[in-house]
Amino acid sequence: MFLHLYGLSDSRFRRLKEHYQTYGICPRIHGNTKRLPENTLSQATVEGVCTFLTNYVEENAISLPGRIPGFKSDDIKVLSSSESKIGVWRVYEAACVASDVRVVSYRKFLQLWDQFHPNVVISKPATDLCFTCQQNTNKLQRAANLSDSEKSECVKAHQDHLNCAQSEREHYRNSCINSENALEPIDTETALDRESHEACSLNVTVHYSFDYAQQVHIPSNPMQPGPIYFKTPRKCGIFGVMCEGLPRQVNFLIDEATSAGKGANTTISYVHYYFEHHGLGETDAQLNADNCSGQNKNNYFLWYFAWRTLMKLHHSITYSFLIAGHTKFAPDHSFGLIKKAFKVMYVSSLYEFARLVETSSTRGLNKAQLVGTHDGRVIVPVYDWSSFLGQYFKKLPNIKKFHHFRFSNENPGKVFYKEFVSSPEQSFMLLKNNAILPPPSILPDIVNPDGLTEERRNYLFRKIRQFCKPGTEDIVAPAP
Repeated sequence: MFLHLYGLSDSRFRRLKEHYQTYGICPRIHGNTKRLPENTLSQATVEGVCTFLTNYVEENAISLPGRIPGFKSDDIKVLSSSESKIGVWRVYEAACVASDVRVVSYRKFLQLWDQFHPNVVISKPATDLCFTCQQNTNKLQRAANLSDSEKSECVKAHQDHLNCAQSEREHYRNSCINSENALEPIDTETALDRESHEACSLNVTVHYSFDYAQQVHIPSNPMQPGPIYFKTPRKCGIFGVMCEGLPRQVNFLIDEATSAGKGANTTISYVHYYFEHHGLGETDAQLNADNCSGQNKNNYFLWYFAWRTLMKLHHSITYSFLIAGHTKFAPDHSFGLIKKAFKVMYVSSLYEFARLVETSSTRGLNKAQLVGTHDGRVIVPVYDWSSFLGQYFKKLPNIKKFHHFRFSNENPGKVFYKEFVSSPEQSFMLLKNNAILPPPSILPDIVNPDGLTEERRNYLFRKIRQFCKPGTEDIVAPAP
């Protein structure tokens, strides 16, 4: 009855009785207490893995200021895209064998990597790495045979470059924060109501960033049929303009039939359309762009911004570039959301892609703007800005050397420029003749896109039409 009431088996009762007779009244201690399993790593083994990783990272990784896509932390060290984690583990395994020490398994190696070096990542092939950082790192790796003075110069050059890149990044961040603070008192819906905002109607400074994304192919099926890997579906380019203060990004979707290329005329025309139809009507604008001379960093853009201040479309404009190789900024985040949604949805027309862009963010970050329709009808015209403005403006020499440009209606036709944020500012008169100004309210001639060639239309009809959703065949691959 006693054993039944207390839920004890006969064997457990005997063990308790034996313990009491031997040790008296005291807690029972399990026999495996303080005994570790045979596969437990010793402290020396764990420290050996940590030391190996630390040394390997110092020798092979590159430190980059700023955000790396897919990682929230900005304290990231990047290993070459030719590396892999299992390749690093094999180097570790060979070192352990040569040193006659215990080797941890690959799975445990990855756990210790995440524990001690979570900020070390393998670079993706498309990561925008800095050539200067790579050169400096290579010099430091070969510094063993250099004199102390040469080593000091290598370290100083690398540190100066990182400090410069970091200061440019801080300038960009501060501009975004100031823009956000300036727009905070304004209701978002009111800010997005374009009809109530004429040029220079809002007395604030607003920051914008713009860039191109990698083009996509339509149709795109997440259950990708094998044969389409070897074909070229219809192309759609993406150009995004981000207003960090809201935040909201307008993505220009450029169908192959209405594409006029990626030159300066096209990029300027998209930015001009954005200011006219999606801008907030601010008096002062700050812009950041990718450090690409063909699209953004050219004299045509300088002429265009000087023209805007002359036409009183802005009181002042600041145009800045991050250091080449350190150019990750806000548009990349929005592009990432679009590509993430694009990978898992069956998109079979330009209009389906526009709906995907609109729904790619739960908080309405992305907005779609069609540049044209599938049949070649143009919605966003491209103007011949280079020929039009070339009549009135001259080129700034050595433009690729500088990263900051400023324009003001107080100094019409003049550009103020400097190499870095901390550099002294210089000025240059862009106007050829102060007495001859561009006529107001007149835009350049329109550049008509070439459209699809007969050969391309035949190709889409014969090779791509079969992969389209029912009902979208005549949008993507109509009969020639």
